[in-house]
Amino acid sequence: MRLVFTDARVWRYVITAVSKIIGEGVFKAGPEGFKLRAMDPSRIVMVDLNFPPEVFEEYHVDEETTLGVNIEDLTKVLRRAGKDDKLVLEAEEGRLKVGFLGKGERIFKLPLLSLEYSELPEPRIKLKARARMISTVFKDLVKDLEPIGDLATFEIDGEKVVARASSDVGEAEIELSMESGNLLEVEAEEPQRSSYSLSYFSDIVSAAQAADSVELSLSTDMPCRLEYSLPQGAKLAFYIAPRVE
Repeated sequence: MRLVFTDARVWRYVITAVSKIIGEGVFKAGPEGFKLRAMDPSRIVMVDLNFPPEVFEEYHVDEETTLGVNIEDLTKVLRRAGKDDKLVLEAEEGRLKVGFLGKGERIFKLPLLSLEYSELPEPRIKLKARARMISTVFKDLVKDLEPIGDLATFEIDGEKVVARASSDVGEAEIELSMESGNLLEVEAEEPQRSSYSLSYFSDIVSAAQAADSVELSLSTDMPCRLEYSLPQGAKLAFYIAPRVE
């Protein structure tokens, strides 16, 4: 297996977000791309990552391969990615070789773990409302809610998104709309409202630095789907279970 990706920093931000949810995971490299789908230990959040073959500068996989990896250790290595570095991933002799190609070549080797691989199905839930926004808008929204409380409530109708948090500290309310220019798209069959632990959004918001846009889909008191649109058609999605009071 040899994979080369043009911008190593995309992986740096993506895997940093994933590491906040799972400590160890099994990647699968095959004809459909480089994938990871896993649940966090509490089974509240699912990670769904997919880099299709066409997003790589080089994609050579002789046979379908699974790679058990300590995600936290991989994150530490990827933090060394520089502005103009390409990322090289190779599997060899029980190790994952992580290389940065830029001004010279830097190589790190991490041991592959003997982790059981299980094919998790993609959640089949109908989400009745969705909103797409520039990734920095979503990042700012999460940061604005953080000082106030640990529960975020989102409402989406056909015109706007309203996010709220409240606690003994006070209250916060943020409104995004097409009219104000901070939403790219919004649609809803009817107004939908659901609440989630804000800490999960805080954990995964780092991926916004790698994404062009973020799409939030939800239905009332149902899991939400948060999808980052990564460069060249790669996707990173998180499914987050609601908190029903």
